[in-house]
Amino acid sequence: MFSEREKTKMIVRAIFVIVGAWLLWEFLRALPVVCIGNAVGTVFSVMMIGAGFFLDKLSAAAAGLWKTGGGKAALVTLGIIVLSVIVYCVTMSVLMVKAISGGEERKADAVIVLGCQIKGDRPSRMLRIRLDKACEYLKDDPDCICIVSGGKGDDENYPEAEIMKKYLVEQGIDASRITMEDKSTSTKENMRFSKAILDDMGISGNICFVSDGYHLFRAGLIAKDEGLDAFGLAAKTEARFVPTYWVREWLSIGYYFIGQ
Repeated sequence: MFSEREKTKMIVRAIFVIVGAWLLWEFLRALPVVCIGNAVGTVFSVMMIGAGFFLDKLSAAAAGLWKTGGGKAALVTLGIIVLSVIVYCVTMSVLMVKAISGGEERKADAVIVLGCQIKGDRPSRMLRIRLDKACEYLKDDPDCICIVSGGKGDDENYPEAEIMKKYLVEQGIDASRITMEDKSTSTKENMRFSKAILDDMGISGNICFVSDGYHLFRAGLIAKDEGLDAFGLAAKTEARFVPTYWVREWLSIGYYFIGQ
C-alpha cells in the first residue's frame, strides 16, 4: 500500500506528465509553422514532462537548497518570477479575450485588413480567413470602404495588399471600394500608413481593423498610438495555431510595453 505522501506525489507526477504531453502536442501540431511561440511552448512542455518524471530528485534538490540561506533566497526569487509570469500571462489573456468580443455589432466607415503571409499569388489560409471576415462586413454595409494593408516580404513575389485586393474583388467586393496600402512591414506601419490614407480621404473616426483574435489587443494599442480611433474585428484563427500564436502574442505584448 502507498502512503498518502506517495499517493500525492504520484498524482502530481501524473498531472505534470499528462498536461506536459498535451501541451507538447498542441505546440507541435502547428508545424510546419515555426516561431517563438511554439519554440517557447515546446521547451515549457518538455520541462513539465521532465519535472513529472524527476519529481523526487527535484523535490530532494529543493529541500537541500532550502536549508541554506543562499538556496532559500534563490528558491524564493524563482517562486516570485514564476508567479509574476503566471499573473502576466493570465492578465494578458483576459485582455486579449476581451478585445476579441464587441466588434461584430459596431458600424464603421472604413475597414483596414491587416496583412499576413501570401503564398505565390494567393493569400495564405490565415490571410484568407481575415479577408473572408472583412468581406462579410463589407457586404453587410455597402457604404463602408476598405484598406488592404501589407507590403512585400523578403520571401514574397508581390505586395500582400495587391493579392488581398484581388481576392476581395473575386469575392464580389467592388474594386472602387478598396484602397491598397502596400508599403507596410509591421502592425505599426499598417496603422500609420493606413491612417495617412484615411486622412487624405477625410475619414477620421469609426474605423475597424480586421486581424486574428489573438492580435486584436496589441493592434488596438498600436492603432491608438498612431492616432486611429478604431476597433477590432476578429477573424477566427485555425484551432491548431491558437496555442502557438497566443504564446507568441504574450511575448509581443511584453516587447511592446518594454519599447514604450
